[in-house]
Amino acid sequence: VQEKVQYTPSADAAGHTTFKQSAKIIALCGGWQKIKNSIEEISLERFRQNAAKGREGFERVLEISRQVFAQQREEARQQREGVAA
Repeated sequence: VQEKVQYTPSADAAGHTTFKQSAKIIALCGGWQKIKNSIEEISLERFRQNAAKGREGFERVLEISRQVFAQQREEARQQREGVAA
């Protein structure tokens, strides 16, 4: 399995990131084409499932980060207003 993940700045939306993921799966089973194809199909399906889970997990981490940063900004704003008052 050869997997490639690429994050690049979005060409369409400033401040956004484009996520691209690909994989190449090759089963080496000599002349047993049917077995080779089955192994590749099973591996591809597992890769798809894991990729979806990974993407969901990464999106969740980003959402938590956004919440934490928003909370920190709000706390800093409140401190500035408290000092100014």
